[in-house]
Amino acid sequence: MKKSLEILTVLLCATPMIYAQADENATFESSDVAMTLNGAAKGKVIDSGSCGRNVNYELYDDYTLRIFGKGAMYNYNDIDTPEMYSDTPWSSWDSKIKSVVIEDGVTRIGAYTFYMFTSLTEVSIPNTVTSIGREAFSHCTALKKIHIPDSVTSIGAYAFWYCGSLAEVNISDGIETIYEGVFSDCSSLAHIDIPNSVTSIGRYAFCGCSLTEIIIPDGVTSIGEAAFGYCDNLKYVKIGKGVTVIGAYAFFNDYTNRKIEIEIAAETHVTLLEGTICYDDHHEPFTSDAFGFSNSNPEDITIRVPDTMFNDYRNSEDWSNYKDQLYVYSSTGISSVGNGQSAMKADAVYDLQGRRVTEMQPNRIYIVNGKKVVNKFRD
Repeated sequence: MKKSLEILTVLLCATPMIYAQADENATFESSDVAMTLNGAAKGKVIDSGSCGRNVNYELYDDYTLRIFGKGAMYNYNDIDTPEMYSDTPWSSWDSKIKSVVIEDGVTRIGAYTFYMFTSLTEVSIPNTVTSIGREAFSHCTALKKIHIPDSVTSIGAYAFWYCGSLAEVNISDGIETIYEGVFSDCSSLAHIDIPNSVTSIGRYAFCGCSLTEIIIPDGVTSIGEAAFGYCDNLKYVKIGKGVTVIGAYAFFNDYTNRKIEIEIAAETHVTLLEGTICYDDHHEPFTSDAFGFSNSNPEDITIRVPDTMFNDYRNSEDWSNYKDQLYVYSSTGISSVGNGQSAMKADAVYDLQGRRVTEMQPNRIYIVNGKKVVNKFRD
């Protein structure tokens, strides 16, 4: 019992020092501080101070960084945000810190707060956090997974940029916009679930990831340039009904010796934008649309559109590069039953693989003027 009292006494005595850098408006009860520190202590404190008006930190000798208090953390090194501070107070430890524990009560992870924590492998984010700042975890090359609670409604640009080991991540259901470069160059990220709450995906958002399949929810209306560019393992893309515009080289990839299937569910015209891209200083810039036609083998790309939109895309200027890659999947089912002789009078007849046919076989399904038709056998 004597030993426990001694520990408690040390913690209480240390309280003024720990909060000396906090804002003068901060209010903490000494009993609450003692209980919090006693419950979360990891070892010997080797650094401590303030990282927000009412938010503080402690760094333990096992290189666990603990963030605690009430409200928002400061933003650091970010000229685009208010209350910008020049450098994080723990910057001298950025190559040694292994884990970060953020406790209940903290509402914002500030910009650049954990930038280039190259040894960081674990992060705990409470459900009181509502926003993650720009480049907050950028270049955390050892970070393998992270759970973002549903309380988070905003993730800043390039927040997880160049986290090369990041293989497991969730995007919270409260997110509406996936901003520029949030998961760019996360080369180990092979799967992501984009929640239904998302309405737009910014440029470079997942550029350079190892994604093999992408499902874009119906609520998304725009996909930014190079949003999924250079995802060279990509095999299947489903673009939801709400998308109206796809930015230049949004799905630009090296399609060599690899097939990719793209389904577009929207029953209104989706506009493909063009732009100029350059690999590096040793290559000439070139113009590309969303799917990088100029850098691909057309036979390796299959684009399926609703039967109601088939003719629209075939006759559209922005889709002109893909006339031979367009195929039909039915969004409304078979629209009619007829015989081959009458059906062949139509302007365009294709099989289900999108190939134009000159003769319809009995009891097979064809695409006639953009609609599915069964060629009913007749004597």
